[in-house]
Amino acid sequence: MAQGKLKLKKKDPVNNKKGANKKGEAFSRRKRAPIQSKKHKFQESLKLQQAVSRTLNQKNEDDIRKLVYEGQKNLSQAQQAVSEHHKKKTNETQQAGSSASSK
Repeated sequence: MAQGKLKLKKKDPVNNKKGANKKGEAFSRRKRAPIQSKKHKFQESLKLQQAVSRTLNQKNEDDIRKLVYEGQKNLSQAQQAVSEHHKKKTNETQQAGSSASSK
């Protein structure tokens, strides 16, 4: 027969202080002015960057295509005559402008 009390583990004392371990949030969000996440900010800048690069690439592509296909256009005789007429006209105006400025 066992004599004496059985050994029991002692319980930790209960902390009765209210809010001692409670920590507040790093920042508070207001309903009227919520704080945007960093991800949103980076996504906006990425969208702008992509839009700019897209437009630049499209413009460069158009310019290159224009240069490549400039001599390869199949024009009718009437269209060729009109284009030659316009080229002569622009050359004459440029020469007239350069001679007038040199006087």
